[in-house]
Amino acid sequence: MDDMAGGLMNESLEGPSSEPTADEETAFAPVGVDAAEEQADHIRWLRQRGLPRALVEGGIKGGAVGFGTGDTARTMYKTILNAPVVDPIDGRFPEDELDGLRERYVRPAAYGVLVKHLERHGVAVLRGAPGSGRFTMALLAARQVMDTGVVVLDSETGVRRLVKEDGGLQPSRGHVIEGDGRRWASELRAQLLNRLREVTYRRQPLVIIVDDRVPVAGLDGHVVEHEVADELRFRVLARHVTVHLADLPEGGRKLLEHERLREDLNGRRSMAEIAVLAGELARRVREGDDADQIVQGLGAELRAKAARLLGPPKAGAGDARQPDVSLWSRAFLLACVVLDGTTLSRVSRESHRLAELLHGVRSPSSVPEMPLFVESVQDWLGAADVEFIDRNGNRVEARHPECLVRVRQPGLGQAVMEVLWHDHSGARVPLLEWLDSLVIRGEEDIRVSAAQTVGLLATFDWEYVHEELLVTWASEKGEHSDRKHFAAAWALERAVADPLLALRVQRLLWRWSQRREFQSCARAAYGTSIGAMFPAHALGGLEKIAQSGMKSVWAAVREIYAAGSREQVLERLADWSSSSRHWLRDDAANCLQRLSRFRGRRAVTGFLKEPGPREHLLRLTRQVLLSSTRSHRRYGWNAMRLWVERAGEEPGIEELVAEFVAELPEPGAGGDGLREQFLFYLRLWAHQLPDPNGATGVHSIVTERWSI
Repeated sequence: MDDMAGGLMNESLEGPSSEPTADEETAFAPVGVDAAEEQADHIRWLRQRGLPRALVEGGIKGGAVGFGTGDTARTMYKTILNAPVVDPIDGRFPEDELDGLRERYVRPAAYGVLVKHLERHGVAVLRGAPGSGRFTMALLAARQVMDTGVVVLDSETGVRRLVKEDGGLQPSRGHVIEGDGRRWASELRAQLLNRLREVTYRRQPLVIIVDDRVPVAGLDGHVVEHEVADELRFRVLARHVTVHLADLPEGGRKLLEHERLREDLNGRRSMAEIAVLAGELARRVREGDDADQIVQGLGAELRAKAARLLGPPKAGAGDARQPDVSLWSRAFLLACVVLDGTTLSRVSRESHRLAELLHGVRSPSSVPEMPLFVESVQDWLGAADVEFIDRNGNRVEARHPECLVRVRQPGLGQAVMEVLWHDHSGARVPLLEWLDSLVIRGEEDIRVSAAQTVGLLATFDWEYVHEELLVTWASEKGEHSDRKHFAAAWALERAVADPLLALRVQRLLWRWSQRREFQSCARAAYGTSIGAMFPAHALGGLEKIAQSGMKSVWAAVREIYAAGSREQVLERLADWSSSSRHWLRDDAANCLQRLSRFRGRRAVTGFLKEPGPREHLLRLTRQVLLSSTRSHRRYGWNAMRLWVERAGEEPGIEELVAEFVAELPEPGAGGDGLREQFLFYLRLWAHQLPDPNGATGVHSIVTERWSI
């Protein structure tokens, strides 16, 4: 299990793995779904239980990009980091997405200032906090000034274009470039901006986006400050809700008029979060929930409830005051939150360990006493707000033999952790120590839950959690190194759900992909929904890892492919198959076999009717089958066997596979040899496969084609 996302290979760095014999090459080990892939499916299911709904249903969509976050590699431009440089016109922002942003956008006062600045000077430095809507404003302002389109320049290669003599800009296009985290952003000088003014004026306006912490001394006359008033946040929420519920205006109106809704915006740090909130509110309205029910499930209400559960209750009737919530009860509540959905016996056992760690905290106040027999589990349940279910989700009593604990109200667990982290800072160290111990336990569900809790805590305080646990886990070299590497990957998968951390996580993983001690963790992280959300970035990082020869990256590539970036994956694998680096060719061949196991809509044979993907697949397959390495050829023939087997099972596939096979051999000695091998294996498979019709049919068609 510990290597379920890391592939099957762990070769030395001295050169290619030992060659199999000729007999081994034709033996064809079973190529069905193996235990590692089944375990990967199980782990994915466990992870998805604890991830936010929006992340599971597709990650950060293009709409979120309009608020300064999202997959910049997919939506903003086609290259990222060290990927091949392309012309900036390839980064043209889609017009349909601009129309969608414009429909939901609420203009702040700075919008008009930016438009006038671009009309007068052609170039502007837009300075504002990440997530404040500055990227959307830059796009729409550039589009208004230059109505023929907007190009988003790569944040590194785009700068290099700008300093060239021709300016590197596209005529009759607006341009946007983002400088967050880039050294050049803090090194902007008036001299460069003045020269850009001459180039951009009235022909190709440019907006340079920088963080609000970037110094702008000496840039007078170039900077437009982007600030968002609190009132604007509610207007943005109202606009989004109105758009989402255009067919249910009455439901949207009642919700927006609720007096408690505005309070919940106080904890929203970015416009992207407000956009996600609006989508969730609209979903609840469509499901028939009334305004009171919806608002009770929002962050402000849940945080207030969490504060009551973690702290002493308010005074009761009269002068009598109820006793404070005990340390035992608090530990039990936290264990219920972290281990939501596990057995009551496990929750109570782990709550004992956590209580002991919390009891060890020294503070100016007296250490709380922990008498063992004063309280029972029943006493703790009164302060936990949980319910008991069986494995089918039916409610049961606490004495049920397979009783599972579930937090009663959705979202309450996250609120409890948020209140604990911010209001009870003395509990941070013991909490992290407890979570650290959980990720090396044998049960996968416990390890996943603990890791995702760490990821949630990272959204509250990234620097603290990053330094205390994430780096330690990611670089672990001891007995439990594999488990801690995966724990760090799962924590990052949870953290990337925060729009303000998405870009930071991408950059962190890119650095880790180039450092040997962190590569195992980066490989695991790219195999989560992070790779699905940012496929170009992930494939670039996996290429760096694969080049090192540490381990195969097939499992991460498989996840990215399965998530929907299939054509992109095939193109990258085709490039790897022709690389001069052995380990890239090795992973390309391995991935061809692994991806060929997919059936249904994910099957690679589904691309045989599409010209673009088919060309990538043709190039990949040809390179693998003609490889000088026997193990690579074995992977290729295993893949072909799976295709031929499927041709006998699925109507319409046989002719497509045969036409593809017929095109694989190219003129020359290599092509002639490949034809002979195909005919041999097709006859062999006709005897080996349960249904020989596929092999027989393909053999008949290719023989006819090659005889012409």
